[in-house]
Amino acid sequence: MDIFIVMLRIVYVLIFFLAIFIVLKFEWGEESKDERGKSISNKSYGVVFPLIPLGWLCIELYDRFIQHLNYDTYKLVIWFLITGLMILHAANITILKRKY
Repeated sequence: MDIFIVMLRIVYVLIFFLAIFIVLKFEWGEESKDERGKSISNKSYGVVFPLIPLGWLCIELYDRFIQHLNYDTYKLVIWFLITGLMILHAANITILKRKY
């Protein structure tokens, strides 16, 4: 079971680095400078940005009212929030590039 969890973590980190690559390639490339690219970027940020405070609120509510999280668990949950939203942002960019 421990090997399975380690493999899942490695796969998640690889997906995160792929998402970083997709986002940076889009943002620094010529594609994001035209009107279509700006529209794709704005729509993707419009989905991801409101989820940051909403996710943080859910984490805080869980920490205060359901079960107290120790410091290491809190750091891990915040890490999953930020990296998960980056993966979602890259997925949105990829989907919107194909759609428009």
